[in-house]
Amino acid sequence: MRAETYKHTVEALPITGLGILLGEQDRNRLKLFRKSQNVSPADMYRWKLSSHEPCSSTCTTGVMSTYAMCIRYDGTEVEEPFCDAATRPEPIHEFCAGRECQPRWETSSWSECSRTCGEGHQFRIVRCWKMLSPGLDSSVYSNLCESADITRPEEQKVCKNPTCGPQWEMSEWSECTAKCGERSMVSRDIRCSEEERLCDTRTKPVTDKNCTGPPCDRQWTVSDWGPCSGGCGPGRMIRQVYCKSSDGRVVPESQCNPEAKPLAIHPCGEKSCPAGWLAQDWERCNATCGRGVKKRTVLCLEIVSGKIKTRPPTACDTTKKEAEEATCFERPCFKWYTTPWSECTKTCGIGLRMRDVKCYQGEDLVRGCDPLLKPVAKQTCDLHPCPTEPPDDSCQDQVGTNCALAIKVNLCGHWYYSKACCRSCRVPRS
Repeated sequence: MRAETYKHTVEALPITGLGILLGEQDRNRLKLFRKSQNVSPADMYRWKLSSHEPCSSTCTTGVMSTYAMCIRYDGTEVEEPFCDAATRPEPIHEFCAGRECQPRWETSSWSECSRTCGEGHQFRIVRCWKMLSPGLDSSVYSNLCESADITRPEEQKVCKNPTCGPQWEMSEWSECTAKCGERSMVSRDIRCSEEERLCDTRTKPVTDKNCTGPPCDRQWTVSDWGPCSGGCGPGRMIRQVYCKSSDGRVVPESQCNPEAKPLAIHPCGEKSCPAGWLAQDWERCNATCGRGVKKRTVLCLEIVSGKIKTRPPTACDTTKKEAEEATCFERPCFKWYTTPWSECTKTCGIGLRMRDVKCYQGEDLVRGCDPLLKPVAKQTCDLHPCPTEPPDDSCQDQVGTNCALAIKVNLCGHWYYSKACCRSCRVPRS
């Protein structure tokens, strides 16, 4: 039989999971074939390392591995059982460099609607991210995404809720004027967002409530006197006067007894100076907006042997007495109003509740209110814990993100990693 015939016979031998099962006749034929080709049994089949598999990373640095295949003496690839499994070589792993990763835009989840009724807006964070190295996905400057001509996702969109309809709107509570340890009343303005008759009087919020004055630990404290500014008459010494709590905090002067307030300005000049009028600083305007009245103390004082003496008004020239009251005008009467709080956005766990915040001047909706005094429009509502839910099968970790590292350094709360590693971050960890 010719060698070619033996060649086809060998290729046709049956193969099982246990290797090659040869009959007695086939083994004899194989021996004759090896002898005719002058090939030793060890060289008949051997392992060969292939070329590298594709790089494991499409960008930045990845791993490229070789794999072994079984070949016949003439270089033809055959089934692996022909080769000795004990001599199979280990694969070789090498680092490989893919192309540079392109930047991309990543977005956070949309915020709750800015209004609880009517038309509002939703917002989200949009940032440029780039895979800098395997497992190191980081935010980068936006101009990298912009220069790559990648369309930036929208950061704001309109959201529509059911029509608001008439609803009550409330201003902030007034300041409590009660003295320490005493009780008084505070009030607020209530208005209807539309005509007064359209709002339900049964749900109208209260306009007044009780308030309690500050603790009776408030005390006046003073700084050292400054230098004298001149001689008798125009000479003045000034010091700072504060109202402080027992723990040293500076609090509004209204919380201290105004009748016991020390003088902040003294006359000075010589050891003895004749009586003259001395005005203290103006107190705060009694109106928080619009026109009001401000007051100050004006005393008749004399310096006798270096000591300050208070004299009756008749001891000073009444024609030279400075005014004790004056008209004051604060900022225009813009006032913040709020609607009642909405229901919590969640039925369990931590959610949000919201309200509308508007600025009015009289009956007009304006924009002149002090932004530093703007009431909060949203706050968290912490309800009972939600029941444990199994991970959502549709939630998969983003390929290329090192979620194991994100979990290790507690990044699951970050808006990007909570989405990129959504499945890993939801797995309970001890």
